[in-house]
Amino acid sequence: MPDAPHRTRTRRPTAVLLNPRDTVIAAAEKLGLALVVVVDPGQPRPPATGAPEIEVAWTRDSADLVARLRESAFPGPVSCFGFGEIGASVAAVVNGELGWPGNPPYAPAALKNKAELRALVGDKAGVPVAYALAATPGELLPAMVKVGFPCIAKPVDGTGSSGVQYIADLAEAEQYAARLNWQGPLLVEEFLSGAEYSVEAMSSASGHRILAITEKITTGMPHFVESGHTLPVRLATETEAAISDLVGATLDAAGHCYGTSHTEVMVTPAGPRLIESHGRPGGDRISDMLNLALGEDVFAQSMAAVFGLPVQDAPSRNRVAGIRYVTFDRPVLTQALSTSLVASLPGVEEVRITASAGRQPAAVAASGDRHGFVLAVADTRGELENHLAVAVRTLTAGT
Repeated sequence: MPDAPHRTRTRRPTAVLLNPRDTVIAAAEKLGLALVVVVDPGQPRPPATGAPEIEVAWTRDSADLVARLRESAFPGPVSCFGFGEIGASVAAVVNGELGWPGNPPYAPAALKNKAELRALVGDKAGVPVAYALAATPGELLPAMVKVGFPCIAKPVDGTGSSGVQYIADLAEAEQYAARLNWQGPLLVEEFLSGAEYSVEAMSSASGHRILAITEKITTGMPHFVESGHTLPVRLATETEAAISDLVGATLDAAGHCYGTSHTEVMVTPAGPRLIESHGRPGGDRISDMLNLALGEDVFAQSMAAVFGLPVQDAPSRNRVAGIRYVTFDRPVLTQALSTSLVASLPGVEEVRITASAGRQPAAVAASGDRHGFVLAVADTRGELENHLAVAVRTLTAGT
């Protein structure tokens, strides 16, 4: 149990952090917050901070965490923070149960459930996207016929492109339904064609501020796994305004009022269309790229917004960052890894190989299947693309 809050006389805010990354801890310390670190023994252990720790399986039992925190005495304002898909939901439940400031529990729940979000948003965020919910296997084909072809089928609460499937026509739909290992409700949506982006935003008492529009690269049909991101990118003024309106309407509909968010949109001939939204930072190192390129620390800003501290209102840097995922068509050998060489190349901030050494890498059907990545930063888009191309070429040639 945390006993430091009992001993200290400070009234500075306390951040209860759920298995925090090092960047989250650094952000809280930068704000001068008192810390309590919650450690789930089934998750990677966070860096040591010297702060009080609570060890509890919070990813599976939020009630136990609430009970442990209810026993603690905190001298000043306190709020719980989680910056992953599960963490954001658990933090909202904890804050709701204990009367602490933060997003209401229904907000992350609405953002996580793609069908519920579609219903809440309706026509508030531009042209509605046709969709149907298949709650049982028997409802799947009728849902596809209702939406029309081509369409997309995906888990209602999935992440990382897991389970996303493009369906071209009725014959393909019948084949898909026949071989599907049913895992739960599926959302069927109209297929959107255009240029895909994600929108990183920050919500506070002042409203929703767009931090950056992120250009996406995907593997395309049938799974659309993300294979690269670049931020920030600039679009036509009217397009950016329409995207900003779409994001604000989506977050308002879900009830998201504090902290960072990540909304995916497709810019179509009919204008921006909503794909999905999340009440957390974008994955794939997008939060790191925001800081590298623009000086936007989404973790510090999220905690500051909840505690009513000043929140940054403009970028402090003017650079561009990008990440590219690599694919190996042969086994990766440990003795031939060239990550150190790649890490020393101009602009490279991080390089990692995630494929198992000595094995043929799996085909990429979801984000977790990707084989490795290179993250870089530069002063211009052209310079960035050159840095990334050289780094990817060096990495793939040296393994």
